[in-house]
Amino acid sequence: MTQNQKRGALRKLDSMEEQQEERERIEQSIIADLKSKNERKIIGALKLVPHEGSPKMIVPMFEILLGHASDDVKMLLEKTVFNLKDPACVDPLISLLEHKKYCDIQTAVLTSIWQSGLDVSNHIEILVDTAINGDYMTVIEVITIIEHIEVDDDTALTQAIQKMDKAVEVKSETQTVLSSLRQLLLDKLLGEQ
Repeated sequence: MTQNQKRGALRKLDSMEEQQEERERIEQSIIADLKSKNERKIIGALKLVPHEGSPKMIVPMFEILLGHASDDVKMLLEKTVFNLKDPACVDPLISLLEHKKYCDIQTAVLTSIWQSGLDVSNHIEILVDTAINGDYMTVIEVITIIEHIEVDDDTALTQAIQKMDKAVEVKSETQTVLSSLRQLLLDKLLGEQ
């Protein structure tokens, strides 16, 4: 490699590092604005997410729902989280389902997964646990998600059905829809769905 080629390669590397630093700066700025109490900053940040967003913004976006957001913020937030196409968004969304802190917004998280068409087929156990511990609408959202995914893991389906067997024995407001979820899982296992 000639001296000019080495210099050119170093300049290119420096440029890539500068671009990465700029991306990280923008990302941190958006996250800070999402966490702000200033509605205009939140709206501005939500407008940037489709173009400059990253999976790191998932949790701050959903935390907006834990506060007292205006209708304008909620509408823009829904529009944003219903169009997540990056498969890297799956893990932060699933982590929201796993933490009790976000129990009140689980239905919104599940709706986002379904609306975005994200593949959560490797997370059947978490979806089933969320349904068992959730309210009526939570179970409905889990059913909708599972209806629209391909699950190739027979062991995971079998374990989910076993959990559902215990859950449907308990009298609750969700007993009927949990029975429907159990049947859906069984149909998936038998290849009827």
